[in-house]
Amino acid sequence: MKRRTGLLFASAVVLGLVGGTVGGFLIQHARPATSLPPLRQALAASTVPGTADPKDAATDDGVKLDGDLRALLLQKPAGAKDVNDFPVRDWFTIADLAEYYQHPTDALGQLNRLQFRHAVRTGWTLADGTGVEIDLIQFRSSQSATSYAAMTRFPADPSLPPIQGTATGTVGHYSYNKDAAGWYAVYGLVRHGDVVEQVFVHRKQGMPSNDEVVAITKDQADLL
Repeated sequence: MKRRTGLLFASAVVLGLVGGTVGGFLIQHARPATSLPPLRQALAASTVPGTADPKDAATDDGVKLDGDLRALLLQKPAGAKDVNDFPVRDWFTIADLAEYYQHPTDALGQLNRLQFRHAVRTGWTLADGTGVEIDLIQFRSSQSATSYAAMTRFPADPSLPPIQGTATGTVGHYSYNKDAAGWYAVYGLVRHGDVVEQVFVHRKQGMPSNDEVVAITKDQADLL
């Protein structure tokens, strides 16, 4: 998979978005470089769920989250077109997720340390050119999912309450300006049990509103 490109800064991992219809990727925030922990274990388990995976006792609806995550992805709205940058409503691997980072090898080690389990994604483009990507990333415990959500250094809007129906759901953006490719972007993030939901909404003709991103993020969270 081709590495995401775009605005790349120096060091700590944060969520970002590349131009075009390509969705969420992880970029670097401007601050002194910090080395990630070395890879200390074998690659995480296969993307497809296996019977040996332990359940997270802290997750209230573990049975649903232990099933096929693809079935929990939000359906695209009427009139929207599937993105063509990746297979929609499908699994993506730990290696794919590591490629969202500026330094994939370090990211792979970090994701393994956090005990990455599975990930699925989908995406669509609306008639006005707005692009949407949703990722569901599952870990082997809610603690690891919480650590991953914190690792993203998500730019939560402090003026907004948590997304209705969630304890952790929020939206935000890194800049009110267009990126180098000419896109405005707003993001949504929810941690639900051992799953982290990432939402990326971007378009060229004006910044997506918080309400738009809250609606998509909430609709997806309601399925978890």
